[in-house]
Amino acid sequence: MLQHYVLIRYAKNVGNEHIEEFCRRMLALRTSIAGIESMEIGRDILHDARSWELILIMRFASVGALRSYQQHPEHQKVMAFNQPFVADVASVDFE
Repeated sequence: MLQHYVLIRYAKNVGNEHIEEFCRRMLALRTSIAGIESMEIGRDILHDARSWELILIMRFASVGALRSYQQHPEHQKVMAFNQPFVADVASVDFE
């Protein structure tokens, strides 16, 4: 089982509406892309200086399943929607 964590820090003045819509679109991918074993989204509540606004916690059966998800056209659409608003992104993948 491959665990895929993505941290997102948004640019200043990005509205809550955009972040909520991004979360809605991401969660919808669970039903449209095979290979996603699970997905959770967490939003930061402390807003400390070192905080990131959002974390995606996903599980895939294999690296190949993750790569298929990353290249899937539906995932690409969600990334294109979100990317203009992102200041920084990080990921960690482990078994």
